[in-house]
Amino acid sequence: MRTSFERHARWTNIAYAVTLFLLALLGSWWTVLIARLVDENHELSLALWGPTAEVMAEYGRKRLMLIGESVTLTFLTVALAGFVMRYARQERAQIQRLEGVLAASTHELKTPIAGIKALLESLRTGVLPPGKMAPYLDKGLASADRLEHLVESILAYQVAVARRTSELEARPLGAWVSSVLDDHLAHVGGTGLDCALGPAADVPVRAAADPFRVILENLLDNARKYGKNGGVRLRARVDGDRVGLDIIDDGLGFAPEDAVAIFEPYQRGGGAERRHGTGLGLYIARTLARSVEGDLRAESAGEGRGSTFTLWLRRA
Repeated sequence: MRTSFERHARWTNIAYAVTLFLLALLGSWWTVLIARLVDENHELSLALWGPTAEVMAEYGRKRLMLIGESVTLTFLTVALAGFVMRYARQERAQIQRLEGVLAASTHELKTPIAGIKALLESLRTGVLPPGKMAPYLDKGLASADRLEHLVESILAYQVAVARRTSELEARPLGAWVSSVLDDHLAHVGGTGLDCALGPAADVPVRAAADPFRVILENLLDNARKYGKNGGVRLRARVDGDRVGLDIIDDGLGFAPEDAVAIFEPYQRGGGAERRHGTGLGLYIARTLARSVEGDLRAESAGEGRGSTFTLWLRRA
């Protein structure tokens, strides 16, 4: 049974193919028609004035114009076909990614929802004594926070891929970071987090509130999951017209040749060190970074030797 995406792609391809066929047919008909009109006009000129030099020159000029126009029309048709095919591929790839994000996110939503539901049922039935509720309530709140973060990430991602213009603001890097860390530390605590931005903290950069918050929270969550003992360091540096915010952990790391692949959707830690998650955090973070005219890069000296993720933003 075909999925909605497959049906959409199939009918889109048919529509594109029919449109290009009609354009090619129209171009061929136009060429043949003009060629016939040129020949008829030439025959009439020969009948009236004979094969004079002026008549032959005019005929040659019109034939040359016809050839040039036909070649131009053919080139435009081919170029249009290439553009349409490229657009169709991009559209299909975008739909596939959006459906993939939705599928992975739906799967990821089940776990915290199940935990919250179990907690509420326990509270309703009175299974939990009042003196033992606190740890379970903390777990429920953590699950709710996880749900909220996931939903916010998806919404920010959808805004970015829909190419809606983000209103960029110019604020010092330190102000951007503080706006996220104040709320982040209130939820997860500050154990193991070392933030020392140095002089770069006062450098104004261009960003948008929601994308920046989702990017930094995803990077911090990623560092906590794959770092050792939750140790995370934040550093900053200026490089020309860009400012880099480094999120450094001493955890699992990755092979240097995987520095690009880890930003692809559904990439997660493997083997015994595999963590829960959709595998979309870094992909969403990089997409959002580029939506605010920045970028996100990663580097590591190798597996087990930690990672550094650098969020590059434009100086204001």
